[in-house]
Amino acid sequence: MTSLQSVTSTPSSAVPMRLGAMCGATQGIAEGDWPAALDYAERLGLEGVLFSTPRAASMTLDRAELADVGAAAAERGLFVETGIGFIGPANDPTSVLDELFAAADAAVALGCTQFFAYTRTERGGGPGDHGHQLAQVATTLRAMRPYLEESGCRLNIKTHEDLSSVEVLRLVETLWADVFGVSLDVANLVVRGEDPAAATRRLAPYVYQTHLEDVALYFVESGLRRRLRPCGDGILDWSGILRSLLDQAPAQYLVFEQHRGQFDVDIFDSRWFEAEPHVRPDELARLVQGAVACERRARTGAGPTLDDLDVELDAEARAGQLRRSAAYLRSVLESISGEPS
Repeated sequence: MTSLQSVTSTPSSAVPMRLGAMCGATQGIAEGDWPAALDYAERLGLEGVLFSTPRAASMTLDRAELADVGAAAAERGLFVETGIGFIGPANDPTSVLDELFAAADAAVALGCTQFFAYTRTERGGGPGDHGHQLAQVATTLRAMRPYLEESGCRLNIKTHEDLSSVEVLRLVETLWADVFGVSLDVANLVVRGEDPAAATRRLAPYVYQTHLEDVALYFVESGLRRRLRPCGDGILDWSGILRSLLDQAPAQYLVFEQHRGQFDVDIFDSRWFEAEPHVRPDELARLVQGAVACERRARTGAGPTLDDLDVELDAEARAGQLRRSAAYLRSVLESISGEPS
């Protein structure tokens, strides 16, 4: 948890990766209002935007409008990234594929040759049931492989809150890493009982897109409760995370993602571990250590309480958090970019 009072948010030529942010409803930007998204990034001193799907740039997926968005961003010197939506599991994989292909075509029109997608698996049924769901996801991804090869595109699987880094890594390595990669959401890794710095080391060679936000952890009856924080205001080891990305990852950009997802890590329930065979004691211990630190700071008034973080923020406050995140990561990048690996 680092104070940013003396850290500037001005971009520096010493920073080796460009910074951007997801721009959408959470930031007060209506779907389809792409000029507002580009303005927002510029106003915060960022260098790019991430759309959740191409519909955030064109609600009708109009190819001409999407091309105009890409051209307008390039004219301003901004990069553009996007997602293409949900990859399963689903009762009707055909309908999911239809949506994915349409979104992928739109992403190409936007000027993106890579894009991320996310899963919504359920873990409560035990490892076997979850394995079946992952097999369904893999079937959908295999059906996309010919499209990706022919179009020269890459699909990055997001470390969504329902997947561990081990599961994402297995999908990418099994499905051929030439057209699949990882979209790294560091805050979500905590939900699966993983230390984000260690998980980033595992995934880094395959990370092509990023979703960055810090976390605070607090003890609740079931285990740990995650709340999202600006980068540098939480417990994550950003020096370790960024060093892994700089040294190993093909990702060109660091992108902040703000959302309202609130999750518990039910480590006080023995049944939780049955569906989490990837959990390592040393990584879980680091999360518990982080929760102890957050609780101690809350007691002394040096940090927020859990109740403080349950208050919903408005768009202006979220913009302030993005400025803090950008300033902090730039300072960390500058401090490590000249150090030996």
